Amino acid sequence: MHARIRPWHQVMAFVLFVAVLFPAACQPVDPPVPEEGAKDALPDQEAWNTTIYLSRDGRQEATIRAGHRLYFSETNVTVIDEGIYVEFFEEDGSLASTLEAEWGEIDGQTHDLRVRGGVTVHSSERGTLETDSLTWLNAANLIVTDAAVRLTGDTDVIAGDGFEADPGMRGYIIRRNIKGRFLPDAQPQ
Repeated sequence: MHARIRPWHQVMAFVLFVAVLFPAACQPVDPPVPEEGAKDALPDQEAWNTTIYLSRDGRQEATIRAGHRLYFSETNVTVIDEGIYVEFFEEDGSLASTLEAEWGEIDGQTHDLRVRGGVTVHSSERGTLETDSLTWLNAANLIVTDAAVRLTGDTDVIAGDGFEADPGMRGYIIRRNIKGRFLPDAQPQ
């Protein structure tokens, strides 16, 4: 006699298999307890009053001055936790703009720079940008943020949410909630 496996037998076998495994898979998992001293990762390097030069294809793109910086080799990240001052350069080597912030982080792979806290970017051509966070995308040579921004020029003040520009801010985009005040009779300084 030949035993015949019916489709509902296969379904029942699958349901039993899942019923056995599923409760075990859904058991609450206790979060891992960090080892003593591993709560805060220790940096591999630490330095005060340093300068970091970022370049691409032999051309200097930015100079970053840091009051205090920490390098973490495991994540390849440099954290700047005291006074960050950045100079961005044009292709001809002239100064495009300067940036100041309270805190920064450099990704060692991409050389992207993320800054937070009292961020100001000053361009002699466009004025001063104020925001609370900003990222410089090295490969695209763009400064971007989704945060609220305020751009003050000689004859106008524009505010909004989200911003994208070249470091010299000659061309820029404010993405949302744009408000502004133009002073057509004001004389540029």
